[in-house]
Amino acid sequence: MDKMIACHDCDLLMPRPNVPEGHFAHCPRCGSTLISARPNSIERTLALSLAGLILFLPANLYPLLSLEALGLRQTETVFSSAMSLYTDGLWLVSLLILLFAIIVPLVKLLLLFYVSASLLGGELWRGTAMAFRSYQHLDEWGMLEVYLLGIVVSVVKLIDVASVEPGLGVYSLTALILITLLSSTMLDRDLFWRLIGERYPNPLPDADAEPHPICCHDCRLLCPPHMEGQHCPRCHSRLHARTPHSLAWTWSLALTGALLMIPANMLPIMTVRTLGRGEPATIIGGIIELTHHGLFWIALVVLVASVIIPIGKLVGMLILLLTVQMGWTTNLRQKMLMYRFVEWVGRWSMLDIFVVGILVALVQLGNLTHIVGNHGATAFAAVVVCTMLAAQKFDTRLIWDRHRQRTEANA
Repeated sequence: MDKMIACHDCDLLMPRPNVPEGHFAHCPRCGSTLISARPNSIERTLALSLAGLILFLPANLYPLLSLEALGLRQTETVFSSAMSLYTDGLWLVSLLILLFAIIVPLVKLLLLFYVSASLLGGELWRGTAMAFRSYQHLDEWGMLEVYLLGIVVSVVKLIDVASVEPGLGVYSLTALILITLLSSTMLDRDLFWRLIGERYPNPLPDADAEPHPICCHDCRLLCPPHMEGQHCPRCHSRLHARTPHSLAWTWSLALTGALLMIPANMLPIMTVRTLGRGEPATIIGGIIELTHHGLFWIALVVLVASVIIPIGKLVGMLILLLTVQMGWTTNLRQKMLMYRFVEWVGRWSMLDIFVVGILVALVQLGNLTHIVGNHGATAFAAVVVCTMLAAQKFDTRLIWDRHRQRTEANA
């Protein structure tokens, strides 16, 4: 079982390399990381996840920012930013902020702590494989670092009109983000799955002698082809040589995201009311306002995150879809790099949504000034979710199938 390994991105079957601690093994065909051997990975991951759980409470209970103007004072937490949008009728956006900035980061830390503690003990705890598989699926949906950038953008927008002070929560949130990033960096996924497999009560299948084994897309266990459609004996996910209906799902989600881009940019995303009067602002309008105030770098950040990245993701997914359906076999490694960038950068488009939530919660100064969220935020949040799901549903192994077929035909 441990003699061979398959790349989860291009399905290249190769002998398992012996990787020393602190080194990496990359796929020679597509360049994806096969093994990341981290020293003392279990102990470090357990300690970091525990530290993250300890920091989670002050990061969410204490105020992140405090705003004061003409004797009026308002504070903001992650939870209050979500509830403020719910009060404005934007329940979907409120739910996404709760999920991406509170619930998912907390669940990730709990799952990682549970898995690490289980592997550090002598006996595998119940549900360890399911917990680790769930952690991997939730990995890119935790967006604390994007929320922190939203805080920075909000402070820059408000610093000229009111007194804004950071609270204890923002320091705890910064430390929590660093801990979370370190825990992901120290995680040796290959080691974790191998230990789970070794301590599994039932013997795992040996597919080393199979010409075309099925590689589980979650735990990368090689299984015999006759197990197509069955559950993986190690992580219990459904085994498929290729993700079912991958192209149909990706086309549907990408086209939905493209259509939602129209209301996301045409409808106002928020309204600033001063002394009872105010004009709704769209995403582009907010960028123009930042440039008028001389905040060119902040305007550039918002432009990239809210306009260029969503459009770039859709264009990138279109190229990948056409590559599969048209059978293009050139520059496949470069297209894999494009896919990884599209998959990684998608979450940063939530920046504008987090900024709206922070401003709506913070700028509630009665009749003097207050900010209201508008339904353009709902459309834009839906664009972000659709494009992220489209990248997840796309099976990159399909890119290499035509290349493999031509290589075998010419052999």
